[in-house]
Amino acid sequence: MSLVSQSAGPIAVDLGRYALRVAQVSERRSQARLVAAVCHTYSTQALDEGREVETVEALRRIIRSKRFTGRRVVSALSEHDVQTKNFRMPQMPDAELAQAVRFEALERMAGVSEDAEIRHLPAGSVVGGGEAQQEVIVLAAREEAVRGRLELLSKAGLNPVGIDVLPCTVFRPFERYLRAEEDAEQVNAFVDLGWSGTRITVTRGNRIAFTKAFECGGASLDRLVAENLGIEPKRANELRRGSDAAGEDADAAATTEAAVRGGIEQIGKEIGLCLRYYAVTFRGKRPETVTCVGGEALCARQIEMLSEVVGLPCRAGFPLRSVECAGAFAAESPSKSMAEWTTAAGLAMKMVNRTVEAVA
Repeated sequence: MSLVSQSAGPIAVDLGRYALRVAQVSERRSQARLVAAVCHTYSTQALDEGREVETVEALRRIIRSKRFTGRRVVSALSEHDVQTKNFRMPQMPDAELAQAVRFEALERMAGVSEDAEIRHLPAGSVVGGGEAQQEVIVLAAREEAVRGRLELLSKAGLNPVGIDVLPCTVFRPFERYLRAEEDAEQVNAFVDLGWSGTRITVTRGNRIAFTKAFECGGASLDRLVAENLGIEPKRANELRRGSDAAGEDADAAATTEAAVRGGIEQIGKEIGLCLRYYAVTFRGKRPETVTCVGGEALCARQIEMLSEVVGLPCRAGFPLRSVECAGAFAAESPSKSMAEWTTAAGLAMKMVNRTVEAVA
């Protein structure tokens, strides 16, 4: 189904660590509209059988609300379910490349078996050993992870029509605004700051050129604060995000920021290494800014510290920019940037953007 008509696209289901976000987008005459957006906050962070039951029940309740059209659904696998690795391959036709990439993935990626779903993204041409090569981003998903996600969605009475990967999903809301000619060589960096980890994706024009995930995220920052102040992680999270700040003394506030800075420096170091790898590999310019998305991008002070460490302006992304959102959100009031809705927005736009769609 194409969103060029009045028809709504598939329902997007983002299964985050803290919350389940569901969204749907339609488009008419190039104007995208958010049909509906619902957030369900989980009662526990534990990824156990109870979480699956809660997810299924929440999805059924959301669909029964009749805010969404149809039952076709798309979702994205978690970071833990997809391995990502960069390969350098000889120049060859696309049909041969897919087969060669699969062979290399089975040989070089630990734990990737014959039944794994293996896809690749063409990152660009590089020169190595005196001959032209191409770099590809290989993504391998465990078969049981794909099957498990499909079964979960089916239990909720939904019809899964697509499973996506996070690098494509995060880039998609911003890709739609790139101008074909003016932005063809524009380099952008997107940093998805999540609870369990962080992922950086570097793009050139409408192509993903590099992506890497690392474990430091909101949970790591909470642990640092908790250890330094001798408090529970939940309380550490409240302090880090500014809750009850007025009730804390200056020493506690200073200790909190110092502890957070240690984690932000680690994230910034990783980002710097990735940007350096991109510049050396493709002999291209570095991005002028870093766009931060995800739930952790809502902490303004953390973004300020990240800018200081990376040496580039870091700012929260607006994944629903130029999308009509009036009346779409149920109950929850989204943040000003709506950065926490990036994954849901990218999934909901899967049928709008065709460039990433072809390889996702």
